[in-house]
Amino acid sequence: MSPSLFLSVLLIALLMTMPGCVSGPPTDLIIRDDHRGLADWYQHEAVRLRGNADEMRRMKKQYDNPLFQPSPKETKEELIAHCELFIKYYTQAADEADALAKIHGQEDKAIP
Repeated sequence: MSPSLFLSVLLIALLMTMPGCVSGPPTDLIIRDDHRGLADWYQHEAVRLRGNADEMRRMKKQYDNPLFQPSPKETKEELIAHCELFIKYYTQAADEADALAKIHGQEDKAIP
């Protein structure tokens, strides 16, 4: 495994093991038991994560272009694999955010 691929895999592993450190719902909504607010927050988070996945798809398409020449440190295959991992991560996170939005949306507690 090349050093750049190893570092990419390590970074992805770290990001996946610390999802709470990267982003989380606003504490005030949790404290107030504001399920409607949490549902909205999770819906927006799902949209943001799907946008990130779309950006990775665009990057993958650029890397897959026959005219693209990567730096000597990395190969096209490594860059494409990197994008595919992030597409999967962002898509799964968006699906989880949608599920949490649905759960909180079913609760009737809301702050006026």
